[in-house]
Amino acid sequence: MLERTLRKDAQERREIILAKAAQLFAQYGVENVSMRQIAREAGFGQGTLYRSYTNKGDLCWDLISESCIQNRDKMELYLMDNSSRSLKERLETVIAYHLESLETHSPLLATMQKNYNPEEEQSDSFKEHYESIHSILVRLLKEYKVTNEASMVDPVFRADAIMSTMAPEMFLFLKEHRQYTCDGIKERLFNTYVEPLFQ
Repeated sequence: MLERTLRKDAQERREIILAKAAQLFAQYGVENVSMRQIAREAGFGQGTLYRSYTNKGDLCWDLISESCIQNRDKMELYLMDNSSRSLKERLETVIAYHLESLETHSPLLATMQKNYNPEEEQSDSFKEHYESIHSILVRLLKEYKVTNEASMVDPVFRADAIMSTMAPEMFLFLKEHRQYTCDGIKERLFNTYVEPLFQ
């Protein structure tokens, strides 16, 4: 009974923290909100907050993890249901799905990326998210390699190149400083990484 009560209290505390963080992020921007501010607004001490979240990146992941996982599952489902479609179309669709997720979550993902520390176990969420999308791209590019044996394309490297262009901080830079729309970024990604494979 005591254990169940403690679990319930921890879940309620988590929900309060996440609700306050989301509210503050929407009001001031992710970069402008500190962990101290989140703890204060949520009505908890900093120690309580840091017992739940090692850094702001971990908190950001908790806010968006379900949506990111759903997006990855959406990619997998699309690929399973559309295996007869052209490889070009499947590659473009997977990239488009990832861009949709970036459009929604790029400030939070950029904070995760910035706070990523491979030494910290809790920070593995960013790496796992990256690797899950990367592995889908690699799988499609290996399929390309099977039918184009003479091609010099390295599936792992090209997948990393695509992912680095779609890194959250790069995505925000392209939108805010280069003034590209999400559709403009998508078109340029296709022209750079997909079209040359099928010419």
